[in-house]
Amino acid sequence: MGPWAVPLLFLILFVTFSLAAPETFATMTNVRVMIVGQAIILLLSLALLIPLRAGDFDLSVGSVMILAGCTLGAATADGHGLVTACLLAFLVGPVVGIVNGILVVRVGIDSFIATLGTLTIVAGLARFISDDALVMTVPDEVVEFTRRSLLDFPLPVWVGWIVALLVWYVFECTPAGRHMLFIGSNLSAARLAGLRVNEYRQLMYVLSGTLSAVAGVLLAGMLGSVDPSSSGAYLLPPITAAFLGASAIKLGRFNVAGTLVAIYLVAVGVAGLQMLGFASWISDLFNGTFLIFAVGLTLLLRRGTSTS
Repeated sequence: MGPWAVPLLFLILFVTFSLAAPETFATMTNVRVMIVGQAIILLLSLALLIPLRAGDFDLSVGSVMILAGCTLGAATADGHGLVTACLLAFLVGPVVGIVNGILVVRVGIDSFIATLGTLTIVAGLARFISDDALVMTVPDEVVEFTRRSLLDFPLPVWVGWIVALLVWYVFECTPAGRHMLFIGSNLSAARLAGLRVNEYRQLMYVLSGTLSAVAGVLLAGMLGSVDPSSSGAYLLPPITAAFLGASAIKLGRFNVAGTLVAIYLVAVGVAGLQMLGFASWISDLFNGTFLIFAVGLTLLLRRGTSTS
């Protein structure tokens, strides 16, 4: 399978659904809705992609996002100003990132297990600080910011695209990006080569957490509220996008361009099937199927690369 198979599948699905539902799917309004609907998933996918590039998982990104949003609302409800509330929300990310890094890098717990544990803890904290109720006290300034538009797209979409461009640049055009790839490909060899492996991995978790917290503030603004029990809904989509993206553009490597294609591929598939009459459960079915396909394909590609 070549590097352009996933982009080709994206085009095939888009054309197929456009022909099947030309009056609803093949419209600029629907394209805009699909792009806007993936703005938060894009940020979470990038947050997940950063440690994955260095060979580590961070399953806590969705929970960190929800905790950051709940923190923003709780701080506002307690009478704190906009700046203080936002700073407290943003601080959630690096704090959880430091904890994840200590557990994985310093203690040596498998990243999947460690971040699965922090996912659960952080989700519980979100429900604790919100009294397990919908958080409605989102600052008006945050809501107004997320609803501002540039070229007919709200600012969170542009934030996601700008962050994607920055991450792409680091991955593809800097020594740090090459070092991350080296660490993710062969940890022992990276250590022997003199790379500061532990520092890189710790930093990846801090960056991942910080980006997740940014997503939490933007999500709160876009929705005008935060559901403290909703973190589970944001677990599979970014994982699916990251692994499916590793089977596109740069085969066997976690890369930004492939992840972007994967995000919008899933969005097109889900939206198209729903417009053809499928119920909302098709989203879970689609994400689960593509996750299994993407992980399996990525493993096969990596084995093929290592044996060649």
